[in-house]
Amino acid sequence: MAAGRLFFLCLLPLAGRAGVGADYVHSPASLDAGGLAGASANYSINACVGPGAAAGSADYGVRTGFAGQLADMVSIGIDEPSAPLSLNEATTFQLGVTAIYDDETKLVLPAGGVTWSVQSGPIAVSSGGLVTAASVYQTTSSIVQAVYGPWSDTVGLKVLNTGLDDFAPYASDGLPDLWQVRYFGEQSQQARPAADGDGDGLSNWMEYAFGMNPAQGMVGLLEWDASTVLRAGPPVLSESVSGGSSTVVAVFARRLDYLAANLTYTVEFSGDLVDWQASASTPTVLAANSEIQVVSVPFPLFLNGKKADFFRVRVKSN
Repeated sequence: MAAGRLFFLCLLPLAGRAGVGADYVHSPASLDAGGLAGASANYSINACVGPGAAAGSADYGVRTGFAGQLADMVSIGIDEPSAPLSLNEATTFQLGVTAIYDDETKLVLPAGGVTWSVQSGPIAVSSGGLVTAASVYQTTSSIVQAVYGPWSDTVGLKVLNTGLDDFAPYASDGLPDLWQVRYFGEQSQQARPAADGDGDGLSNWMEYAFGMNPAQGMVGLLEWDASTVLRAGPPVLSESVSGGSSTVVAVFARRLDYLAANLTYTVEFSGDLVDWQASASTPTVLAANSEIQVVSVPFPLFLNGKKADFFRVRVKSN
């Protein structure tokens, strides 16, 4: 019996020719010595000059060597050491990109060889993939894209708000940036602490301290019913009668987050509007909502021999 023989014929340079059959037509994308991927409407092929493939199943995986180390890049991926990626405002983070080949090997690409762009969010990215986060008034999502040849990938990053008063143009003015943006937008001269945009005689600082709306004129004094806050407003006097005697208290609104906001509320009383004495009483909480507490302190009868007729609330940022 004649022994079977197998011959390989290789002509260099290799001329690409169109393959034609009853069911398909295949034209090479370009001339090379093998290893290019091709496809048609009915099939795909990843040719190679020698043995080599990557395969897998539920029970095993196998990857044989590709002759001549020929492999085709199939995608790129931006490296994500954590998901989701996050960085503090006003800080930087270096991004990297990995090329992925059809034999499942990977290669780290030089970051400077990738085209970077910002798709959305308060960040900037350099030509070398260095991301710089802007200052924000609240945690904000961003998207960065990397392009290498015909391949691209995107990654989401969260810019974390770490400071309450560092968002330009409202930075370091004593009011929380989020509160100012909520009522005045991201840029407005009316958002300054001393401004009175609604013309009600109260500065933005006082309206913030008492839980009021600085963009709406004052509609009335502080009002509550039992434990329910009905309306935020300036401090008021309240009198209750029980058993033939009356009790007078000074009532004011205090922000629910006053400790975190480093606010100090001090109630002062006077008999002549000249000499003032701070109350030593611990405020009693009467009502509350998601933003403020309604609290009270007893009103004294006399101060330094004079009848106490006046009170005020001083608010200080520590």
